[in-house]
Amino acid sequence: VLGANRCTYADLRSGAVRLLEINHTLPTPADRLHLILCQPPAEDWTADTLHGIFKVHVLWRTKEGWSGKDTETALGTEPA
Repeated sequence: VLGANRCTYADLRSGAVRLLEINHTLPTPADRLHLILCQPPAEDWTADTLHGIFKVHVLWRTKEGWSGKDTETALGTEPA
């Protein structure tokens, strides 16, 4: 989870690298990695770019709930 005002590409890239480092140290690596933001990314292209490069999903809060790639899977709300 990145704190308030940490939504630029540089912030997200740093968070993704940290997630990959942590995942590398786990006895059983996670199947999916999710970076959670307090607000939408500063640049529209960053979430897709981060996923394309690092395979890290980026999610952020909206007034209606959550946004980002595969939010249903990340939040466990996928229809059965």
